Amino acid sequence: MRSKRISMLNRRTAILAISLTGFLPVLSWSQPLAEGKDKFLGNAIGNDIWGHFDNYWNQVTPGNAGKWGHVELSQDYYDWSLLDQIYDYAISNDMVYKHHTLIWGAQQPGWISDLDSAAQRAEIEEWIQLVGERYPDMDFVDVVNEPLLGHNPPDGTDGRANYKAALGGDGATGWDWVITSFELARQYMADSVKLVLNDFNILHSTSATDQYLAIIDLLKERDLIDAIGIQGHYFELRYYSPTTIENNLNRLAATGLPVYITEFDINEPDDNVQLERYQNWFPLFWEHPGVHGMTLWGYLLGDIWQTDAWLIDEGGVPRPAFNWLINYMISPPHPTLISPVNVTDQPRNPLLLWHASESATVYQVQLSSSSVFTEYTIILDTTVTDTALQLAVLDESTRYYWRVSAGNASGTSDYSNIVGFVTGTHFLSNKEEYGSIVEYQLFQNYPNPFNPVTTISYSLAEAGYVRLQLYDLAGRQIQTLVNTWMPAGIHSIQFTADELGSGIYFYRITAPGFENKKQMILIK
Repeated sequence: MRSKRISMLNRRTAILAISLTGFLPVLSWSQPLAEGKDKFLGNAIGNDIWGHFDNYWNQVTPGNAGKWGHVELSQDYYDWSLLDQIYDYAISNDMVYKHHTLIWGAQQPGWISDLDSAAQRAEIEEWIQLVGERYPDMDFVDVVNEPLLGHNPPDGTDGRANYKAALGGDGATGWDWVITSFELARQYMADSVKLVLNDFNILHSTSATDQYLAIIDLLKERDLIDAIGIQGHYFELRYYSPTTIENNLNRLAATGLPVYITEFDINEPDDNVQLERYQNWFPLFWEHPGVHGMTLWGYLLGDIWQTDAWLIDEGGVPRPAFNWLINYMISPPHPTLISPVNVTDQPRNPLLLWHASESATVYQVQLSSSSVFTEYTIILDTTVTDTALQLAVLDESTRYYWRVSAGNASGTSDYSNIVGFVTGTHFLSNKEEYGSIVEYQLFQNYPNPFNPVTTISYSLAEAGYVRLQLYDLAGRQIQTLVNTWMPAGIHSIQFTADELGSGIYFYRITAPGFENKKQMILIK
């Protein structure tokens, strides 16, 4: 993350007053789940700082304590006590701290409505200035929360705030009040603080994503925004297409700004349903190269916004979803399959190939006659240390399915996606060396989308001169990645796109008797 920071506590003796409430004998785990990873996994703190919080999370967001309506319930009378505790807890434990939030009409102080625009503007500026001065070591701040027209909170209040006229109203841009809010935040926050726009119900709707991108572009033009926040509550996800959500997430990441999932939860009373939904949704966000961190919106029963989103009860007993999450975070990522993937006329003794998983030492490979893997349909269940496995002879003209999981000393990943293939009538030469059994293929780069490193793999049935080149969307050649004689077999090259901008690119391979190209997406 970042180097250890020393907090200036002479303004109060708050660190001694922190209430580390409760003891959670959940699992024997003593470091944050995202320790050593390139993105954080954090959580919101509601009314108490629970004793085992720093065992699991390395980022903190105050749930309500940082909202203007909580701090200044009566005009010019401030209650910073809980917010001070949360902030100092984060700083003293070297956790990433994100302040939530400066401007949000749903939890504004009630007295602001009685003031005229000039007085409202003075109070808004004072509020932002006080937050910036009191919490100089914060890492992020949600400047405006839920700005979109029609995106009102579940209680029906207007997230745009009834004082937006004091900030310039819609103005010439349509979003002058948002721009002014960010200008004030840039003025009063420390230079190191990253300014975030945060909203919900974005990704499932192309039109909502369009509108969100329009605001982001206005802020980018003025150098006022540093990151994009997407809340990720379950009610935003459960009825919508994962493909649509992922496509719109790609669009946000293509702005070049880091994306943060700021308020993720799965509000399900049934343990098994919650577990299934975590398995479906959490990896979609966590594994996306444009997502630089995730914040869960609470985890303890009784101290959480969505009643059934809790992961641990008061006695420290975890729900299955939390046990899964811990195993998922400390285990290798599940493998990505290379070949054969949803193709026909495959050799009756095909070679299965998959990408290596970070920190994996072993792989579990399963082959089935059905896409539902049961004891009656599984044909092969074996463990290997390589990332390739040649199968024994299978039935001809038959559909099969396969999947792979990765393991190490810490745990075992989920299985990869299930993919199928259909055998033909021919065979690969049954020799030990991969170079004598493979066919010509160009595989999809992994990861894709990527930032900024990806791996391109290809296989050659015979030795020959190989050229692998990179092109932009207009067809202009950008770079030659391989230009040499290569032996038969499976080959990989790692490509780093430090000098390229976000966008769609193509890579093309030419070899004697073989030519192919594929698309890759770079997101920075």
